[in-house]
Amino acid sequence: MVAVGEGVQHYRIGDSVCALIAGGGYAEYCRVHESNALPVPAGLSMTEAAAIPETFFTVWVNVFQRGHLQAGETVLIHGGTSGIGTVATLLAKAFCAHVITTVGSEEKRAASLALGADVAINYRTEDFVEQTMKATNGKGANVIVDLIAGNTWRKTIRRRRWTGALCKSAPRTAW
Repeated sequence: MVAVGEGVQHYRIGDSVCALIAGGGYAEYCRVHESNALPVPAGLSMTEAAAIPETFFTVWVNVFQRGHLQAGETVLIHGGTSGIGTVATLLAKAFCAHVITTVGSEEKRAASLALGADVAINYRTEDFVEQTMKATNGKGANVIVDLIAGNTWRKTIRRRRWTGALCKSAPRTAW
């Protein structure tokens, strides 16, 4: 940090922070509210740290604040090996949820399972709706994270629990 605004309590000039900002992130300097900033974890470069706020804040808001995922519930995560997908898997497992992911290859299936997914469905060779219903004993997922949208959206919405939440990624301008 090269400057801090009036009332900032958690950071000092010279602190290394990463942040989620609305725009201008490629500038040499940018302003950010301290509630959107995080200290750069020891051992990470600034480039590595930059990936943390985008993925973790996006997952937290969509899966836990909007989707209200609880321990013991099931989350279906499309794109299980994407940045959002991997963070969603890690956080959902940390909060004791059952995780089902969709992936596009056997290598990605293995990676998703290694990250902690309980079930990883290769959508190129399996029907993810059928496999999700099988994995949930016909109940469907409580929360569905669909960053893919497109062709998966209609199939997905028909397979969630009636009381479940559906978290579709919004365009950046909607945030």
